Formats: sequence, structure tokens, C-alpha cells
Amino acid sequence: MEHIAGPVFGFYFACYTIQTGEGHYGYAKLCPDLPMSVWDTGEVVRKVTAGPYPTPEAALQAVIARSERRLARREARRNSEWLVLDSAPQPLASASEPA
Repeated sequence: MEHIAGPVFGFYFACYTIQTGEGHYGYAKLCPDLPMSVWDTGEVVRKVTAGPYPTPEAALQAVIARSERRLARREARRNSEWLVLDSAPQPLASASEPA
């Protein structure tokens, strides 16, 4: 099974599944540009896998979901400089100081 999804956070997923003795595995190539096909993708910035699953549809859904989560985490890290600053270790209050 083959499928191109996206764009998600500016990336396209060139996805395919492969059947093995253990079940179906999903594979996704994350591309900054719309690929011509799953096999003719041009630049690939990351590859993601998921499996095994009982059906090719389940493997495809899983690898797309995993790819979306990875991009969401990447986007959150890129846009959360304030979070990094606020989450730095703070000095502990002494027993005599109110918390």
C-alpha cells in the first residue's frame, strides 16, 4: 500500500507498507516538497517506521500518526523559547521563607 499525505507543518509524507512474517510495517519519508511518488521523493529530511500491525491500513495510519507527532514535537521545540527559559531550575526556598 502506498500513500502521500500532507502537508503537515510544511512537510509531506511519502508512505508505504511492507508485509513480513510478523505483520505489516509502515514507512514514511518526510519531504519538504510534494513528492512525485512514494519512490521518487527528492529530498528526504527524516524516515519514520511503525509496526508490526495486523493490516496494511493499520500500519499506514500508525506511521502517519507517528510522523505527525514527531513534527508536532519539533514545532513545539522551535516555538517555545519562553518555555525553556521558564523551566530552568529555580533556587529552593529555605525553611524560613514562604514557598
